Amino acid sequence: MKTKYSLPLALFALAATTLSAQNRIGSGTVSELFNANCASCHGENLMGGQGSSLVDDVWAYGSSDAQIAKVISEGIPDSTMIPWKTSLSEQQIRSLVIYIREQGQIAARNALPEDHFQPSGGIFESQEHSFTINKVGEGEGILWAIEFLPDGTMLATQRDGVLWSFKNGKRRKIKNTPAVWQKGQGGLLEVKKHPDYENNGWIYLGYSENIGAKDGDKEAGMTAVVRGRIRKGKWIDEQKIYSAPAALHSSAGAHFGTRFVFQDGYLFFGIGDRGRQGQAQDLSRPNGKIHRIFDDGRVPHDNPFYNEPNALPTIWSYGHRNPQGLAAHPETGDIWEVEHGPRGGDETNRIERGLNYGWPVITYGMNYNGTPITDLTAKEGMEQPKHYWNPSIAICGAEFYEGDKFPAWKNDFFVSGMASQELHRLTIENNQVVADEIVFKNQGRVRDVYSGPDGHLYVLLTQQSPRIGSIYRLDPVK
Repeated sequence: MKTKYSLPLALFALAATTLSAQNRIGSGTVSELFNANCASCHGENLMGGQGSSLVDDVWAYGSSDAQIAKVISEGIPDSTMIPWKTSLSEQQIRSLVIYIREQGQIAARNALPEDHFQPSGGIFESQEHSFTINKVGEGEGILWAIEFLPDGTMLATQRDGVLWSFKNGKRRKIKNTPAVWQKGQGGLLEVKKHPDYENNGWIYLGYSENIGAKDGDKEAGMTAVVRGRIRKGKWIDEQKIYSAPAALHSSAGAHFGTRFVFQDGYLFFGIGDRGRQGQAQDLSRPNGKIHRIFDDGRVPHDNPFYNEPNALPTIWSYGHRNPQGLAAHPETGDIWEVEHGPRGGDETNRIERGLNYGWPVITYGMNYNGTPITDLTAKEGMEQPKHYWNPSIAICGAEFYEGDKFPAWKNDFFVSGMASQELHRLTIENNQVVADEIVFKNQGRVRDVYSGPDGHLYVLLTQQSPRIGSIYRLDPVK
């Protein structure tokens, strides 16, 4: 099998994006900082001049972020590389490291053949398998998540509040679903059936709600969870499983999180920081957290902060920016999460009880305009990501593959990329990410990925104009 899409893990530790995505977020003040202080030696394109190239991935004094930052800060004795620690803050030096990483990835991608990520005769060739992608359903707006029922029905959420049912090539709108607060990234998001669905019929929905809350003079909302059943095309028997108090709702239209994992009678779900990044460290707020409740909404007494004064008892872990993917490893049961970072710093984490994952105190990213968030990428008492992307790929859904159609992918972790328009396959060994492969690229924004009961892998793709979400199935080519 060809390795057309495989690049060294060291390159993917910095990760991948397209030049257009970089133009979209802009270079901001960090490019001005580089041009004012570094370009005279290293060139405006970072390809070298009086000083060395910064985009060829050759590092004489160490290739880690910390080692590059140290060279910028302390300089190199007996060379033209002077120390900058008296002129630049630690935060500015950190933003320069991120900028160098971004530009290195752009240079690496520009060096690839134009057809590097294009299928040949409709066939995609990844490191382990060849496949085609085939449309099996389409919405009328942005589709956010998919789920399969035992009778072969596919359910798909549409962000504007529609729950679709697909069966035998026909699409049907489920009536009487919950009213959603559609603002920015909010709307109808996650859908997942109960593990014992065949006996109890429960289907769970995650969505943004407004219960009349105000944030100052503005309407405010927060992520909520309900369950119900579908009978004859209608949503019935609805029960509220989780809803935050009105006083904790936010007017921001960003970072709702919302993915589900069922395990041993519990429901795990994420809520993003809602654009209020400091609240991710505040245990009295629901945002920026992974929560654990019983699948009927009760709160387990053994949750890590259940007895802590002023802490919300549902919190399982905290310090998250925007958890957009959540999945349990098929063999170990460990819960893995992917969260959307700022400019740089998309993360993959292994979620454990009571741990702090650092946002926004530590991060491998910076603000979208190129200004620093912090100079810290590590701090005692805060967890390091198992993998991160810099530049960001704009991650969303994630899933472990459990099927038999692609045997070499068994138990691998698939992560979707929206701005990068990429599907990534992470190989995990001994709780560490040891490889990252782009499975395909440039077929649309990848919103979700799902390991189907038929052994196939499914993805949600959104084309840019018009912004219509479609469901595609990956079919192996023998």
